[in-house]
Amino acid sequence: MDITEEVGALVIPNHRKTRVFVHGSSKRQYFAFPKFIMDYILENPKSSKLWKKLIQSCKWFFDKNPIVVIPCLHCDDDYKINGIETCSTQHCMNVPDRRIKLINTPFQLWITELLNINDDANSAKHLIPHIYKCDAEDMDLFNQFLTVDEFEFLTRKVLGPSFLTCISDKNGELVPFEKILESLPQIQSIIYFFMDDGRDVTPDTVKKIVEMEHVKKFNRMALHDIPSNFDFDAFSEFMLENKQISFLLVFDNQTMTEEYMVKVKAFAEKLKTENYGNHSRPDIILNDINLVNGDEDGIVNP
Repeated sequence: MDITEEVGALVIPNHRKTRVFVHGSSKRQYFAFPKFIMDYILENPKSSKLWKKLIQSCKWFFDKNPIVVIPCLHCDDDYKINGIETCSTQHCMNVPDRRIKLINTPFQLWITELLNINDDANSAKHLIPHIYKCDAEDMDLFNQFLTVDEFEFLTRKVLGPSFLTCISDKNGELVPFEKILESLPQIQSIIYFFMDDGRDVTPDTVKKIVEMEHVKKFNRMALHDIPSNFDFDAFSEFMLENKQISFLLVFDNQTMTEEYMVKVKAFAEKLKTENYGNHSRPDIILNDINLVNGDEDGIVNP
């Protein structure tokens, strides 16, 4: 059998092809696949790039499954729920200039690069029903209140998150910091803001963090508003053992006891003489004052 005969044997007869109609058009289009395959392709797009090609090739796909692929989604107090924005460019330039209104709209969003939500309206929870998938690797979530399932839905692909968000488990209890890190084994860095009352820290928080293998592979870890119930002694040992990680620790005397503050200052003085080789020393800030500046010219390795 020559190549022409082989190809001919694969051709599906007209009566087995899938006939589709595009809304608002009298034209019919045929696909050389059985209907069950077309339904599977329609309901299970493998990637955002593939989906964009499909809806460009035939409007039927969008008619049946209206998903809009966007590089980013930005939402803050200026936008609110009916005024979120994205970048009009193919990739996020962090300059949102395209307004998206979701009220009474049939489509869902497929976010590919960045999710940035910072408002007091808990917009993330309201936006989730409008999101088909979130593949954002960069993410800023501030002043949000989410369940574990909602959080996992948004963060499935994130690599470098920034969080000031309350996450509750199935019993309505606040999820501690170590559980958040456990749920994100793929991340490479994190910026985290602790709760003012330290409720997201448990007696085992630091103990569990320093045992996590993926945390030891971080390139950056920035912790803000660290409370006094955060085991600083254990964490300072972890920092000295993992000098390849760029650390930033920010303290405020409103969340610290006097004894804790003395401990932080003593460690900062020790860091100034610690040999860090080609790595940067941790940045430690107390009440907006740099106790240790990892890039400070006046501190040299012995």
